[in-house]
Amino acid sequence: MMRLMIAAALVTASTLSLAGLAWADRQQALDETHPVIAQLALRDRIVTITAAPQGRLYAIADETGEILSAGLTEEQLTEQYPELADLLQPAIAEDGTGLFMLAPVID
Repeated sequence: MMRLMIAAALVTASTLSLAGLAWADRQQALDETHPVIAQLALRDRIVTITAAPQGRLYAIADETGEILSAGLTEEQLTEQYPELADLLQPAIAEDGTGLFMLAPVID
């Protein structure tokens, strides 16, 4: 009987410690997130752009939402996903006084 109680206590303690570790990892991941600037839903990819202290960071997910890459800089995005970088480049606003319109104007 004593062995059963010790085994039950060990199982309970290990389960609680694993749950605590999972919660700590989740909390750390939440603390490391940055504000979302934009999220673009394309046919087969979802691109999330965040504002980090070092500049824009990109996360790429498939159409189901599974993260393929996260925390990519512009250079890494260009290397790993050149077609997405080409698609996103005209949409990035830079400093300047002029207004730009990317859509065609129909008279």
